[in-house]
Amino acid sequence: MNGKRLITAGIATSFLFLILDALFGVLGGIIGDAVFGIPAGQPPMEKQTLGLLFELVNGFMLVVIYAFIHPSLPEKGWRKGLSYGLIVWGLRVVMWAFSTYMLTDMSPIMIGITVFTGLIEMLIICVAVAVIYRDKKQNG
Repeated sequence: MNGKRLITAGIATSFLFLILDALFGVLGGIIGDAVFGIPAGQPPMEKQTLGLLFELVNGFMLVVIYAFIHPSLPEKGWRKGLSYGLIVWGLRVVMWAFSTYMLTDMSPIMIGITVFTGLIEMLIICVAVAVIYRDKKQNG
């Protein structure tokens, strides 16, 4: 495990997480409101602040996990990120969707929008992780 690449990828991934979460959160709200007539609500400011902190931690967690498992992922280079992104999407977004559907009264349409935008977000983030934290001996 390369410490310098771990820190570089962790910082980059954390900020990418913040940007994409905000972008896809707004996009999901727009789609929900414009297409399905479901107004988007904003969480209280203290939850937003904690959410930002949590996304910074998430970025580093994704990189550390990738550093451990990347040798066993299929493909090379940025394509490894696609494999990793599908795994992370399933464990993070899809599991959240099932739990949210079962335990809350959140609209299934909004859950579906989040699952779709979450797939795009996780693929982008995990491809970035793979590109930044890649073995020097890899090609592609």
